[in-house]
Amino acid sequence: MVAKSDLQFAGEFLVEECKIVSTTGKIYDINPIVEEINVFENIYTSAISGDIVIKDTTNIVQNFPIIGEEKLILKIQTPQEKPEPETTIDYTRSPLIIYKINSQQQEGETSQILSLQFGSMEGFRNTTCKISQSYSGQPNEIVEKILRDENYLRSKKTFYFEPTANNAKIIFPNIKPFRCIAHLSNISNSQLNNGSPSYLFYETTKGFHFRTYDSMCREEPKFFFKENTGASLNEQGVVDAQKNLDTLVNYQRVSSKDTVKNLNSGMISSKLIAHDVYNKRVDLYKYNYLDNFDRDIHPDNGEATPIISTAKDPDSQKSLTENEDTKLYVVSTASGYSFEESGNYPYQSDNKSQTLQRKLARKEQFENGYILNIEVNGQTFIQAGDKVNLEIGATSSVTDAKEDKQMSGNYIITHLRHTFTKSQQLKHKILMQVAKDSGKGNPLPSDGIPQNLELGPDTNSARSIDVSAGHTVDQGYVDGVI
Repeated sequence: MVAKSDLQFAGEFLVEECKIVSTTGKIYDINPIVEEINVFENIYTSAISGDIVIKDTTNIVQNFPIIGEEKLILKIQTPQEKPEPETTIDYTRSPLIIYKINSQQQEGETSQILSLQFGSMEGFRNTTCKISQSYSGQPNEIVEKILRDENYLRSKKTFYFEPTANNAKIIFPNIKPFRCIAHLSNISNSQLNNGSPSYLFYETTKGFHFRTYDSMCREEPKFFFKENTGASLNEQGVVDAQKNLDTLVNYQRVSSKDTVKNLNSGMISSKLIAHDVYNKRVDLYKYNYLDNFDRDIHPDNGEATPIISTAKDPDSQKSLTENEDTKLYVVSTASGYSFEESGNYPYQSDNKSQTLQRKLARKEQFENGYILNIEVNGQTFIQAGDKVNLEIGATSSVTDAKEDKQMSGNYIITHLRHTFTKSQQLKHKILMQVAKDSGKGNPLPSDGIPQNLELGPDTNSARSIDVSAGHTVDQGYVDGVI
C-alpha cells in the first residue's frame, strides 16, 4: 500500500489533464467544464470504456466541433506523497477515443449537459480491421503479436500475461482481432497453475491482461476493506483519510447460487462427446465439480470449501455432481499432429476435449458463487482482476461471532466503475462487483438432503448499487468477450 500523507479526505482526486484533440490536431481543454468522469473495467470485456459529462456553455459540439472521432487525453491521480506510474490513470501517451455523443440536455438558456462516450483506441481499431493470417507458437506470444501488430491493434500499452504451457498452430480467416484472441484463450492451458484453461483477456487502466482465474486467486489480497462503522478518527480527533480508504461504504449481496441454473450450465457436472475426425473415433469425457475442486485455486485458498455438497438424494442415491447428463457438449476434434522441418515441434490441432468443460465450469463458478456489489472510496490504482479482502460483521443475535464467515474473505474484482464527480462535491468512488467461487471455513453438510423444509419469507433488504449505471458499450467494444 502506497503512502497517502497528502490525502486530505478519502475519495480525493486530481484531474491533471482532460483534453480533446480533433482530427485536425486542434486541442480543447475541457477540464474546467467536466462534471463527472466514469471509467469501466470488466474481466469479461476486451477493452475499457467510459463517459464524460460536461456542462457546455460555448456550444462545443458545433463550434469545436465534436463529431465522434476525437482523441481524449486524460490523467487522473489519487494525491499521495510519492506518485508512481501504476497509481495514476494516465492516457497522455496512449489517448482514448471519443466515439459517441451519448446525450444532450438543455440547462437554462446558456448551457447544456453533454455525455461523451469513449473507449480505448485498441477497441476502436478492433472494429476497423480483420485478421487473415497464420500464427504458431505459445498462445500468449500470439496474443502479444496481435496487440502490437501495426496492421491491427498497434498497442503500446503494458501487456500482463500468464505463460501458456501449450503450443498452437492456427489460421484466422478474416476475423476481428479480439475474436482471434478470444479463440486463443479457449485453447490455452496455464504453465503455472495446474494447467488451468480458464484464460481471460481484458483491459484495465494499467494495460491488457491475459491470465486465468487461478492466477488472480493465487495472489495475496491487494486491498482490505472493513464494513462501515462510522468515520475513522486519528489521535487528534481528525478524520483519518487513510483508514476511511479501507472502509466498505456499502455492500449488497447479488442473487446467486441457483442450483437449477448451475446444473443446466455445466458448472456442477457435464458430459462431452468428442468426435475425432482424424482417427475416426468417439471419446466420452465427464466433468465433476468436486473432483476438480482441489485442482483449482480459489480466493480463500487453504480455507476454501466447496459450494456444492456431497449429499445424496434419498430417492436417486446420487449427489448433484453425479448428474452429468444435465449438460452435454458435442465437439469435433483432430488428434493428429503436425511438425516443423526439425520434427521436434508438435502442435496439437485441437484440445477442446481437455479444456472446454473445465473452462466453462470455472466461469460459471465465479458468476454463480458468492457475489457482492460493493462501494468504496476511490483509489486510482484499484483495477479489475485484483484480489480484495472483505471483513463483514455478523448480523445474527444467536451467535457471539463478530464476523460473517460466509460473506467475509477474499474476492476477485470482476467488474469495476470509477466515478469521479467534480460538480457540487469533489469525490471519487468505486462501485465494483466482487466474486468468489467457494466458501470459507466449515464445509457444507453431507448427510443427505433434508426433507419437509418450511421456508419463511425473504426479509433481506439492501440499498441497490449499480456497477454499470446504465452505461452501455457498443458491440464493437465487446466483440471478443470471452
